[in-house]
Amino acid sequence: MGNLFSLNFRVKGQWPALNLLVSGFIILFLANCSTVNTQMEERSENLDLSLSYAAKMYEQKRQHSQNLEGKDPRAYFHYLMSLEAEKKFQFEVAASHYKEIVKYDPETEKFFEKHVRLLLRTGQFDEAVKVGQEALKRFPKNKAIHMDLGDILASQGKVDSAIYHYESVSQIHPKNPRAIFLKGTVLESQGKWDQAKDMYRKAAKLEHNNPLGQFYLGRALLQSNELEEAEKSFQMAVILKPNLLQARKYLAWVYERLGKPEEALKEYSLLIKLKQDNPFIKKRIEKIQFASDPSYKNEISNHSGIPEELSKQPNVHMRIAAIYFEETLYLRALDEFQLVLVADDHKDPHVLMARIYENQGRLDKAIKEFEILRKLEPESMDILRYAARLYHLADQTDSAIELLKTAAEKEPENDQIYHSLALAYMSKKENEKAVESMKKALALNPKKDSYYFELGALMEKTGDFKGAIENMRQAIEINPLHSNAHNFLGYIYALEGRDLDRALEHLTKALTIQPRNGYFLDSLGWIYFKKGESEKALAQIQKALIYTEPDPVLYDHLGDILFSLKNYDEAKGAWKNSRSLTLHQKGDLGGEMPNPQTLQEKIEKAKKLIQQSY
Repeated sequence: MGNLFSLNFRVKGQWPALNLLVSGFIILFLANCSTVNTQMEERSENLDLSLSYAAKMYEQKRQHSQNLEGKDPRAYFHYLMSLEAEKKFQFEVAASHYKEIVKYDPETEKFFEKHVRLLLRTGQFDEAVKVGQEALKRFPKNKAIHMDLGDILASQGKVDSAIYHYESVSQIHPKNPRAIFLKGTVLESQGKWDQAKDMYRKAAKLEHNNPLGQFYLGRALLQSNELEEAEKSFQMAVILKPNLLQARKYLAWVYERLGKPEEALKEYSLLIKLKQDNPFIKKRIEKIQFASDPSYKNEISNHSGIPEELSKQPNVHMRIAAIYFEETLYLRALDEFQLVLVADDHKDPHVLMARIYENQGRLDKAIKEFEILRKLEPESMDILRYAARLYHLADQTDSAIELLKTAAEKEPENDQIYHSLALAYMSKKENEKAVESMKKALALNPKKDSYYFELGALMEKTGDFKGAIENMRQAIEINPLHSNAHNFLGYIYALEGRDLDRALEHLTKALTIQPRNGYFLDSLGWIYFKKGESEKALAQIQKALIYTEPDPVLYDHLGDILFSLKNYDEAKGAWKNSRSLTLHQKGDLGGEMPNPQTLQEKIEKAKKLIQQSY
């Protein structure tokens, strides 16, 4: 689709000659600034960098008009901090650092560009305009800043100022299609269709393969009743981007105007499958059924321009953002979504922005977007459940539970809500409440094998082995290929030391489905161990070690098996590994865990037997 009007986005500002890390000033700064430590990033906003030795040296040389080599070390510091912030998607922090960078390095044009862009990305539009206008006094031919200001001002409805900046870009770079195209959208918003059409034509010539350019040109041509040309533009837009549904809707209407009802019906039929409740499409399909009727022909011939149902100008930044989102160009999409929200606060940008933030690990920002969504659509269960999920991912489980309780009150027949509530309780180790919620989910949807499995696992945690086994059997009855349920039953039987042949059958089935599952192999080895077949058990445990991450339970089992084979030295080593993994586990691994004290006792026992053998 080309480069989407050559959007001129910046990724990272560059220091001249890339001498950042070798500068003597930055070395002195980092060596002598007493406040810089491992918490430097968190405390950087409160640091008084002027007290550093490097900064004092720089100021002395500047005051005495000495020849300055390199940059102000304070600018270097903030540049480093901004890079770290951007890596973590902390754009507000990065913007605050760029405010300092341009203060200490006012000669580097790229940094002003980046500062304006970060202010735009974080929704600080008035500040972005202020900073941009000041920057343009110093760098009047900076097309990137002109473009950003044009976009912001246009979204704010300040059309004359926006046009000034778009025209400035065109003067600096006459072949910049984005500036020409967006100037056209501003002219269109003023009802200046002929001028807008001229802009769209110019942009389309510069970037013929851009679907949005063709779409907006088609609209302008339709408005002036140039139907054959409009048809070509809409067709090109659909070819370039088949899922640009608005272009298909306009194309179908143009087909009607050109007396091609069959082609129009084909497009409308496709659209109705995707937008079933769209009244305009339904109405047009009904009308086309009577295409041979004189009243239909009379209706079509009396139409001029764009029909009222399609007359609202599509938000161009929403269309650009959607394309960037599809192409996973998330930072560019964020910038465009912010411009959408300046003009109109509605659902779609917040949903997609939240997904971007979640993808980049900024759960706090994703939650913020969903809290806005909850205010926009307070009755939406989808939004409420997704918000609960985000709170859960952010380890704010209490908030997630409260949201899910609210959802359950509003939709008491929704099994998925109770299932989510059960998982939230599980994460808090409130297993009794989790069991209660899971039972409610099963009562509403008794054909879900995964619910039986999870309920069985919960019951095992609460000590209800009978209930656990019953639910695992039910999961297998619904889904005979439920490998995890087979493994669970086999392992439970092995732990209890009963029905070992039956346990073996379950593990054989589980491994038929997942032959390289290390945990299943561990269970099989444990069954053989319980049957007194330690050599077979050792073979399975050794295979399990290949297919799993280091696991304390597995090493504990390995130690027990080796000990039974009188290989005391290796048994001691396995138990040491198990004890180390147990004591240094990262987070809650869940499930059974070896007791470190018991492991130490096993190690001591092995040591004594080793000493006796000497």
